[in-house]
Amino acid sequence: MNNYQRISKINFYLILLLLIPFGKLCHQIFNKLYPEIDSIILLSLPEKRNFIFDIFFKIIYQIGGAYITGFIVLMALIILIRKRYWQEAKALVFATLGIIILVDEILKPLFDRRRPPKPRLVEDLSYDSFPSGHAAGNLVFYFYLSFILAARYPKFAKYIYGLATIFILLVGFGSIYVNAHWATDILAGYIFGYFWLLTSLTLLKFLSRQKKE
Repeated sequence: MNNYQRISKINFYLILLLLIPFGKLCHQIFNKLYPEIDSIILLSLPEKRNFIFDIFFKIIYQIGGAYITGFIVLMALIILIRKRYWQEAKALVFATLGIIILVDEILKPLFDRRRPPKPRLVEDLSYDSFPSGHAAGNLVFYFYLSFILAARYPKFAKYIYGLATIFILLVGFGSIYVNAHWATDILAGYIFGYFWLLTSLTLLKFLSRQKKE
């Protein structure tokens, strides 16, 4: 599609730096030594809830959920294929399927952490909550999409990334607000999603170079 901007080494240094707190957090959750901050945030939420926020964050959570996000991913994939952007389509499949397999099928059952206690503003949730697939999946998809769009429309890059960042943060906070996730679930989801995003973008860059050769 385009000559994509080089992925800064700072991104890789940052993920290496985040591995230390991420590893410590994973160790705590695996050994059922849950961080106190999760309970503090959970207990403080009822004071901040109101009817408007309830509706808003429930909608945000649902938009970031598997069904709507999955539909948007499918539409993006169809557009890429119709335009014959094969490298972008392949890397998108890698990015999204990777999150589904690694987070939902491997990491969540491994850590086996129960979701926050009811009542919740959303229903029909799976048992496991750590790390958050909601946070990881939305970060990977929307920043991946932003990377592609920013290459095509460089003048609007800061707005594209800005909107994606705001939405991803809203999804993360919304997941906590509706009582679907602990705060550390979201934090771990962001860190793992960031790692997988860099992996997916590296694959995209590799596939793009292969096409040129």
